[in-house]
Amino acid sequence: MHCYIQEIQMKSSNSIGCGRELCVTTSNWTINGVSYTSYGYTYSDERFERPIKTAYKITLHDKSYRNDKGQVRKNQFHITTIKYYDLVDFGWYDCIISSKINDIAEEMGIESEIVWAEIENKLDALQDKVRAEFAQTEEYKVKEKYDAILREYKAKKHEFAEKYEVQENEYDRCYDIYGKLRNSDYLEKIKREYMARKEYEKKSSSYRRGYQSNYNNYSGSYGTSSFNSGLSNEKEKEYYKKFYRTLATKYHPDVTGDNEAMQFLNKLKESWGI
Repeated sequence: MHCYIQEIQMKSSNSIGCGRELCVTTSNWTINGVSYTSYGYTYSDERFERPIKTAYKITLHDKSYRNDKGQVRKNQFHITTIKYYDLVDFGWYDCIISSKINDIAEEMGIESEIVWAEIENKLDALQDKVRAEFAQTEEYKVKEKYDAILREYKAKKHEFAEKYEVQENEYDRCYDIYGKLRNSDYLEKIKREYMARKEYEKKSSSYRRGYQSNYNNYSGSYGTSSFNSGLSNEKEKEYYKKFYRTLATKYHPDVTGDNEAMQFLNKLKESWGI
């Protein structure tokens, strides 16, 4: 059994090269009267030409045999035909139908892994040769440059999201793919919100520590049994509810204009179990 590669010529290359430019795009939309802008990317309509029309016909040949008339015949199986640029954009394995290899192996009476090994031995070398040739072209060098830009862009998006604890697409509302700041106002908004969250978390953490410390001191001074003496669980809950309603009326955001006190009060409500 042998795998053969026959070089043939097509009427056209039938392949489109990558864009010559990596361009910044702008998207605008409005939600609830608020306007937003996001920056993305696309390749230019002007693309590299791909002039090579070569393709490769891949066949598998088994042992020869004589038919009923005494004529010598060869067992020959057509695997696939791979275009030159298919080996650049994809890989030879993507151009072969696995079920076809299984059928051929069954007809030849051998394991499919043996067929794959014979094909791989020839096509790996062909693909290496084609990609080495393509690496010398201007298209390859331009694409490598743009791929590096996009890798850095994605890394910056991820770093930005982790730094400010936001979704990665928030980066696109501030910067373009080249890392140029396009919307300083929106970036400042993200920073302010981040600092406000951190300040709230700091105060909340301090409050919880103080509350827990006071509770522990109170429990240590009077004991749990003293705290509960004379009150059933239901009565305690009624008192807690009254305390909550009184405080909620006093510290409601509509009264104070500040939501922070109400947030602390709601945490107390949860800890009281009411």
